[in-house]
Amino acid sequence: MQKLLIALLFLSPNFTKAQDDDVDPFDRYGPPGAIVFTNLKDALKESKTTYKLKIEQQAIDPKLLPKIGKLDQLQALELNANGLTQLPSAFKNLNNLIYFACIENPITSLPKDVGNLSQLSELRLLSPNIDSLPYEIAFLSNLRSIEIQNNKADTFYFPNSIGYLSNLNTILLYNCKLDTLPSSFSEFKRLKSLTMNRCGLVDIPKSVGKIGSLEMLILDDNKLTELNKRVFKLKNLKYLSLRNNQLTAVSENISVLQNLEVLDLRGNKFTAFDLAVLKALLPKCRIVN
Repeated sequence: MQKLLIALLFLSPNFTKAQDDDVDPFDRYGPPGAIVFTNLKDALKESKTTYKLKIEQQAIDPKLLPKIGKLDQLQALELNANGLTQLPSAFKNLNNLIYFACIENPITSLPKDVGNLSQLSELRLLSPNIDSLPYEIAFLSNLRSIEIQNNKADTFYFPNSIGYLSNLNTILLYNCKLDTLPSSFSEFKRLKSLTMNRCGLVDIPKSVGKIGSLEMLILDDNKLTELNKRVFKLKNLKYLSLRNNQLTAVSENISVLQNLEVLDLRGNKFTAFDLAVLKALLPKCRIVN
């Protein structure tokens, strides 16, 4: 499965799309055969059997929005282009919510009570206007995936409490200017995939080099001029992408990454000699340039 994922990543022109473009992440959640409700009014009429709700390209009645908490069986919720700038406080009552996506809604924050969503596994925020996640996100013990793309805020930072998410497996940031990464990133024990594309990075954050569980690190379209030695501590790394940075060389210390299967260097300035040296240092790794 891992090799298949790597192949998909390599072939895809834009990793920030879903790993399988034919599968809507929303469809992975909820009981088999569950009805997908497309407006809040109908969902509230069947509140005890509403497991999936996707509201796209339509405003939500402000009188109905506070009642969303009545959907206590809801497992998958997607809000897309509804003109929302904030989520209702009743959002905290969605105790069975596993998947939440907020797309093209310029929300400025997540409610502090987001920590009540104890079953939440996947959080996706596309085109928000958010400068941070609340400290209380640490209470989402089942959270496995965080995705934030095309953030409208000037900068974004994670609270230090993020390190308490012991089951977090994937973080994907795209076009999301990072202020900094907290030291608690080094506390992740199950994080396998970290993507920070177009995040304005001029160096690889120190805490990244301490995530020993990492297998996939993608840092495309940043401003990196060198591959910091802290990356060489990621002994489990299998896929490393550094596309479209400002690299001209990589230290021979990269040879310690004996599990590396793919090294993507496209969009940098490496000579043929540099590439030959890298291939000698990493004979089992596919180097793409």
